[in-house]
Amino acid sequence: MSSIPNRSQPLVSIVMPSFNQAPFIERALDSVLQQSWQHLEVIVQDGGSSDGTQAVLFRIAERDSRLRWFSETDSGPADAINKALKRVRGTYVGWLNSDDCYTPGAVERAVNQLQNHPEWMLCYGQGQHIDGSGEPIALYPTLPAMDAPRPVVPPPSAFQQGCFICQPTVFFKTVMLRLLGPLDTNLKASFDFDYWLRAFNSFAGRIGYVPAIQACSRLHENTITHSQRLTVALEGMKLLAKHQGIAPAHWLISYFREQRQAGVDSTVLKQELDELLPTANRWLQPHDMKLLHRLFDESSMHKPSKRQ
Repeated sequence: MSSIPNRSQPLVSIVMPSFNQAPFIERALDSVLQQSWQHLEVIVQDGGSSDGTQAVLFRIAERDSRLRWFSETDSGPADAINKALKRVRGTYVGWLNSDDCYTPGAVERAVNQLQNHPEWMLCYGQGQHIDGSGEPIALYPTLPAMDAPRPVVPPPSAFQQGCFICQPTVFFKTVMLRLLGPLDTNLKASFDFDYWLRAFNSFAGRIGYVPAIQACSRLHENTITHSQRLTVALEGMKLLAKHQGIAPAHWLISYFREQRQAGVDSTVLKQELDELLPTANRWLQPHDMKLLHRLFDESSMHKPSKRQ
C-alpha cells in the first residue's frame, strides 16, 4: 500500500502514454510512485498493449491507488497524452513516457520551484540520456547548461539550434492546458516541441529552470527520436517556420550527416534529398538551399553537426 500523503500539499498529476512498453513501464512507474513528493496521481493512457503491459498496470494499481490506468485505441502518442490530460485532477502536471524515469526528488524540486516562483507557468530541468538497459549515455543538451555560472532560461530564438528542453523534465500548471489547448495530433513526432514553442510564445518571462538532473530519457531502437529521425527534422523545421518565421537548414543537414556516418549510400541519400526539397524549400532561406545542394561534398558532410 502507498503511504498516506499530506493532503495540504498540492496534488501533482503525472500523465503517461503507453503502448507495448512492458520491459520499461514498471521502472517508469516506480520512479514516480517512490518520489519523496507523495501527494500525486499517475494516469496511464494505454493504447491497447498486447505485450503484458496491462498485467503490470493491474498489479501495481492493486497495491497503489494513486495509479489510474485506461486502455483504448488511439491515433498516436499525442492523442493518448491528450486523453490522459483530460483526466488530471492536480494543480501541477508532469508528463513521463512509459520508457523514461524520474530521478529521486524530481517532483519535489519542481513543485518547490513552482511554489517559490508563482509567476512561472512551466519549468524544466536537465535530462540524462540512458540506453535500453538503463546505463547513462550522455546529458541531454539542455540550455542553460548544468555548469552555467548564471542559469538563465534562453529566449525562444534558441530553439532554432535545436530543442533544448528534455520532455520528461517538464512540469507545468494545470491552467496552462486551458490556455494553450491540447497537443497537436497531426504531428507524429514533434508534438512536444510544438508545445514548448507555444508556451514560450504565450508566457514570455514565465518559464523557469530547475538546475538539477530531473529525468532520464531512454534511447532505444523503438523510440520516436531513433526510429523517426527524418520526421523529427522535417516537423521541427515546419514548426520553427510556423512559430518563428524561419527554419535553419542544419536540421536537415544533421540528419543527412548522421545517415552518411551510419554508412547509408550517398546515391540513396541524394535521391532522398531531391524528394524532400520541394517540401523543405518553403521553409528555407536561399542561402540554406545552397547549403543543402552542397551537402554531398565530402568536406561539408564531415563538418561537426549542430545540436538538434
